[in-house]
Amino acid sequence: MPCFSPTVPEDANAAVTDLLFVHPFLAGSLYRPRNRSELVAAVVRARNTGRSLRALGSNWSVSQVGTAEDAVDTGALGLHLSAPFPDGAEKLAAGRLRNGGSNFLHAVLSGHPLGVGRRYVHVEAGIKLHQLLDDLARCGMSLPTMGDGGGQSLVGAISTSTHGADLQVPPLVDWIRAVHLVTASGREAWITPANSPFANATVVGQIPDWCTDARFIAEDAVFSAARLGVGRTGVVYSVVLEVVAQYSLVEVNMEHRWSEMRAQLSGSRLSAGGPTGVFHAPLRDFDGGWLRAAILQRAEYDGRFRYKGGPEKWPFVPAYYDRHPKVYEQLLTDLRLTDLADDLRGGPLMPLHHLNIVIGLPQPDRCFVRRRWKRSEPVRPHLVGRPPDDDLVAAVKANKTNPPGIVDALKDRLEIDPFMNFLGWLLHSAKKKRLDFYLDTEIANIAQQHLALGATSGEALFIVLHRIAHDQVLEARADVTRAVGQVIAGEFSRTARAGPASGGLDQNMLDAHDYGIDRAQAGNSGEVHFDASAPGYLQFVDAVIDAALRRAPVFGYIGIRFTPRASALLAMQQYGLTASVEVSTIRSRLEDVYGGFWAEVHYLSRAHRGIPHWGQEMRHTQSELEALYGAALTRWRSILSDLADGHPEVFRTDFSVDKGLEPVAAPVAIPGTTDEDIETFFIGLAAGSD
Repeated sequence: MPCFSPTVPEDANAAVTDLLFVHPFLAGSLYRPRNRSELVAAVVRARNTGRSLRALGSNWSVSQVGTAEDAVDTGALGLHLSAPFPDGAEKLAAGRLRNGGSNFLHAVLSGHPLGVGRRYVHVEAGIKLHQLLDDLARCGMSLPTMGDGGGQSLVGAISTSTHGADLQVPPLVDWIRAVHLVTASGREAWITPANSPFANATVVGQIPDWCTDARFIAEDAVFSAARLGVGRTGVVYSVVLEVVAQYSLVEVNMEHRWSEMRAQLSGSRLSAGGPTGVFHAPLRDFDGGWLRAAILQRAEYDGRFRYKGGPEKWPFVPAYYDRHPKVYEQLLTDLRLTDLADDLRGGPLMPLHHLNIVIGLPQPDRCFVRRRWKRSEPVRPHLVGRPPDDDLVAAVKANKTNPPGIVDALKDRLEIDPFMNFLGWLLHSAKKKRLDFYLDTEIANIAQQHLALGATSGEALFIVLHRIAHDQVLEARADVTRAVGQVIAGEFSRTARAGPASGGLDQNMLDAHDYGIDRAQAGNSGEVHFDASAPGYLQFVDAVIDAALRRAPVFGYIGIRFTPRASALLAMQQYGLTASVEVSTIRSRLEDVYGGFWAEVHYLSRAHRGIPHWGQEMRHTQSELEALYGAALTRWRSILSDLADGHPEVFRTDFSVDKGLEPVAAPVAIPGTTDEDIETFFIGLAAGSD
């Protein structure tokens, strides 16, 4: 019989929204468990009421993977269940350990070969990545990799194979070593590989409050299915995650011409023979090599030498700089990089660790490249936190759901900043009158319309810019395009940054997310994955750029990242080196400006046989996904038949049916494992007491 609490806190008829307001839904019951037994109770209640269920962390996914009749909020399940292994110089605060924590990890790993020189944590599924980064830093540890944002829950990120741009580090799902799952019947299961140190039933059974009814599964294929379950295999309560020692990241941001970068990518490889082309950018220090060349190729002379940014102005480093080394020293000083240069001097040669390429859709001839190098030695933090906001961005963040609150800041920007740079607009009375119409009336009207709709200030700002860009009197399309292009460029404006991989908010390099903008804007986002050794991903990028140019200006970007193969059955990273291509645009719920663009993007992603990200918008059919995943999806579905534990309907949703994430055959319920009458009594008691 499942081990569950007679009650679980819940909100009735709760509105649930994702990060970009793509798939809002009303949960009949939004359960808020505070511990494992309440989590099990939520699953048992859903099973007995016949309603579909999904667990949600931060609900950053913009696919319908998290949409169901009822939902579980894992926000209160964010603690460590065991002291991290091994002990660090500093221990976790008592408040970060569930009931003071256990010695489970030490009992398993002390003296075990897989415990030597390695690091592990045992954490609840709802822990947010940014909190985990802070916890790990206190113990001298870090995550080995992650996506750009730490706002997701750990298991939310893992369940959709969310990834970063680290060239030779597999995504976070490949660092899971054991999964504690609540299956559809409410029965718990401990799932780990056969040769795992956590495949010891006796030691696992000593975990505090362990349910004697729980299944113990030490089997590789089941583990490969359960750790990336897309929400369909059950609700994860906890995981054992392997982590690494704290390390430093050195980051450099440069602008390039997309045409030139594309040509380089087409001939670049990352193989056993070593990196070539774009992937070959080793860095030892700032005194010479790759960075020196990149800076000097972008220097100009206007009475003194200055670094101007932008793409390369010289195809090679002029010999003049070799004869005058003081010029480069002065450029480093102007860029405030002398301290960082001192820290790196004499260090080891670092291969390129991370590559993130962004193409701005308003100006697709511009692309921006973020490169990172990994270093075991510490460096002094340099520009680790986010830069300050300008007045307009600050107004948007301060008035997320109050669009009229940004009107004055937007009007000030249009009035005093030749942000539009209208060609002599003061001399053209028609243009001036039209601009006055926006300043005096239309901006406020648009803001009020969004307020009435329950939309955000970011959405209102987008519609203002979109209408100005398409206004035939103002003729400001080129000016708005440049302005929005500069917003994208601003994310890459800091030439170099460096600091620890883990730490608190604005104190680490891995988490680059701007939390202030969350829930202040709506958007659309899709991502597909390709074999990086083939031309398909570049052809897809070409097609998306063409679609955007035919609808210019499109306010959004294309992101290209590279990751190695992942081993989970349903991981999108199916190739030795996988190229992911993300397309993202801003959106307003008042007016579907880019509906046609997105219809074409989804058609192109399917036509080019891209594997869609489980957590991003997708329109792939079941047959298309079966063709892309082949035997891996068939195996996953057969394992799901067992993990459903006789109740496949509990985690069945429209999304799982549409995408073919269903058992291959109707499983037979296992008799004698539960007492339905007793469970029904407890469920009725709980319903009456909540």
